[in-house]
Amino acid sequence: MEGTSRSRRLSCCLLLAAVCAVVLLVPAAAAPRRLLQTCPGQDFDVPHAHLRARNNVRPLKYTEEISARALQWALQFKGNCAAAAPAAGINVFLGGAGATWLPSDAVAAWAEEEEHYDYGANSCSTGKACGRYTQMVWRNSKEFGCAVVDCDSGETLMACHYEPQGNVMGQKPF
Repeated sequence: MEGTSRSRRLSCCLLLAAVCAVVLLVPAAAAPRRLLQTCPGQDFDVPHAHLRARNNVRPLKYTEEISARALQWALQFKGNCAAAAPAAGINVFLGGAGATWLPSDAVAAWAEEEEHYDYGANSCSTGKACGRYTQMVWRNSKEFGCAVVDCDSGETLMACHYEPQGNVMGQKPF
């Protein structure tokens, strides 16, 4: 009888050890580890802050209220995202269908316009755009919010709203 009890305890211990091994090993293999988890706001905020710091401009405050307005604005173009165009205080990015687009892609595209901005003349190079860049670094803009919309066409629309809006005629961004 004692041998049966010992055998039963051993079986239970082995079964428990096997279950623990499976529980501990399977999730680690199935789920990739991420070093840093970010929220969508941070994905827009961090590259904005970096660009503004390079120009000695204080970072913007990312707000959910402005993000909600950006989303509402962007959703009106869900059926025809190609119709979304930059407007006063609004930067727009349209990523092509069939690719994964990140907020950093939008911010990088806008930041690339820096090469077309002439600070001394306070203007863009002839035939080039630079207004999205100057909006991002506009000293008097204090807050912003952004949205991402998956378009019916498969494209990705991203929009950021800035308050107060920048690109005021006759004023330099910083």
